[in-house]
Amino acid sequence: MQNEPLGSNILSGLTVKSLLAEYPNSFQVMDWEGTFISVTERFAKFLEFSPKEIAGKSILDFTQEDDKENTKYTFDSLGENPNILNFENRLVTKSKEEVWIIWLLIPLRESKIILAFDRDVTIQKDISFEFLLQQQKYKSIFDNLPMGIAITDEKGKIVETNKTARNYFNIQDGELLNRTLNIRKYTLIQPNGNKIYPRKSSLMRALRHKEVIRNMEIGLIKEDKITWFDILATPIPLENFGLAVAFLDITQRRHAEEKIAYMAFFDQLTNLPNRNSLIDKLFPIFEEARRHGNLVGILAIDLDNFKIINDSRGHDFGDKIIKLVAYRIRESIRVYDLISRQGGDEFTVVLPDLSNERDAAVISESILDAMTHPFVIDGERIFVNISIGIALYPTDGKDSNTLFKNADSALNLAKSQGKNCYVFFTEELQTVVAERLEIENRMRIAIIENQFTLMYQPKIDLYTKKPVGVEALIRWRHPERGLISPNVFIPISEETGMILAIGEWVIKSAIQTMRIWKDAGINDVSMAVNISTKQFKHEKLISTIAENLKLFKVDPHDLEVELTESSVMENADEAVRTMQEIRKLGAKIAIDDFGTGYSSLGYLKKLPISSLKIDRSFVSEITSDKDSKTIIHAVSNLAHNLGLIVVAEGAETEEQVSLLAESGVDLIQGFFFAKPMTSEDCLHFLKTELGISD
Repeated sequence: MQNEPLGSNILSGLTVKSLLAEYPNSFQVMDWEGTFISVTERFAKFLEFSPKEIAGKSILDFTQEDDKENTKYTFDSLGENPNILNFENRLVTKSKEEVWIIWLLIPLRESKIILAFDRDVTIQKDISFEFLLQQQKYKSIFDNLPMGIAITDEKGKIVETNKTARNYFNIQDGELLNRTLNIRKYTLIQPNGNKIYPRKSSLMRALRHKEVIRNMEIGLIKEDKITWFDILATPIPLENFGLAVAFLDITQRRHAEEKIAYMAFFDQLTNLPNRNSLIDKLFPIFEEARRHGNLVGILAIDLDNFKIINDSRGHDFGDKIIKLVAYRIRESIRVYDLISRQGGDEFTVVLPDLSNERDAAVISESILDAMTHPFVIDGERIFVNISIGIALYPTDGKDSNTLFKNADSALNLAKSQGKNCYVFFTEELQTVVAERLEIENRMRIAIIENQFTLMYQPKIDLYTKKPVGVEALIRWRHPERGLISPNVFIPISEETGMILAIGEWVIKSAIQTMRIWKDAGINDVSMAVNISTKQFKHEKLISTIAENLKLFKVDPHDLEVELTESSVMENADEAVRTMQEIRKLGAKIAIDDFGTGYSSLGYLKKLPISSLKIDRSFVSEITSDKDSKTIIHAVSNLAHNLGLIVVAEGAETEEQVSLLAESGVDLIQGFFFAKPMTSEDCLHFLKTELGISD
């Protein structure tokens, strides 16, 4: 025993060893005021002191501040009534750490000392406190879960609910629930709309058979509104408990799914079925036609020049037209015919039970006739024409994809034949479609393998008979088929978007050729480059021109950009802005194929152009058609009044050239003077005509 000098005389005569045998825990010796007389090595080490540092000091010297009052009261009470007792307090170690101690105090009346047995319960206290925190945390989580939770007993009585569930079912906090899964305040329904009867409900069955329920949807009718829940129920494996039922509000998801389902099968603008919905209905229609030996007609319908209306009047105006067109088509077909909108200005009509092709033609004529009457929109009379492509089951295809594709091909043919008409799909058309696909695939290879080349056709001044410019004309040197006309591959490149890559290559190659010619002594000869509609609208056009002019150090004034009047008039205001950007670079602009589009002569004064190119169709008829000569003369006069140069292309005879001169044309481009040539041949031609020696 430590600290003998302080306590040896006091402890003499006590059977301490017998006490230690009875109480295996170590004990400390205190006087009745709580002053330590003797402490064990273990206790001193526990408090991180030596026995000498503790002996002679009061327990209050080591007690946590908040516990001092209670500790002092305990020892005061013990002095007045010396009985064995337990109490807890917190001591502070030398390193200022708090520890919980349970004391067993045994007062010895005769010797006026206390045997104090200590037990460290710090860990238990920490665990108890942590348990309380966890209990509060899980209670908070349970109550604030974003789904409703209801706990039942083994008979289905609801014994516990969380806050979300109480909100769903209008249960007040603290309200005693006198209801089971059988007794409800609100009506529940199934997804099909049928009412759920309590005793037949899946929840009651799960309760009886201790089953798990997943992904069960029910609707709660409250205040004339339906709240939809996804239900999960699981048995609770504890005595006297039944089910834990979770209610997840999926009302918004249900509404979104319903909207998506509607959008998947119906067009929102016209409320007509879309292509997905139409395809679902086609198989039984085809089967019925096969059994009875009838035809089924597929009409692909498209509005003519609808983009112009949309761009000029706005999409709201265009939407009104679409709805009115849909109504007229519906009124023009038979009651049992099907109409759907494919998107944009495209419609599809299915004609079941046709006896022959003529039946499809009659209905198509009825639809076309319905469009001859003007639409009145916002007090304005608007005329709208449509084109129709017709494919027939089973002659043009035996499945929906083939028939839709063939009807679209027939529609494209109708467009190319002047629009406002209907055209049947034929085997010949099928051959054209197959050839088109082959050309499209070959073109992709041609771009990679650099199979394209430029030919150059001079422009001759009618008065000096000298070349003043050339036009760069793209050609495709196919390794197997030879030279392919741009009339074949340019439209396909426009549709597929390949025209952008091809157009950039043309600009670069033409400007590079100008550099080569200038280095060879050719000056004051402009280079004209055709720009496609897609390329004209593309954001890279201006930078492509500027970068190549800078790269090859060519004067921008020697470059002329040729645009078709149709590409300019599609969106005239935007076109003017792009043309002004081109003029800022220093390049000139010509309107190509003038007279074939739909622009008014008066609009020319708004365009920042330098020349007009009269379409070759007028030139070819100038000797036989008095109107063509009159038109060319009128265009020349107007152009000259606006300060523009007039170019006629396609002149092949001396008579045509003579009449063009009489009509005031400035420049001639045609076979009469020169055919398109390679770069080398054209350079030789220019040198010869301009008198430049090699």
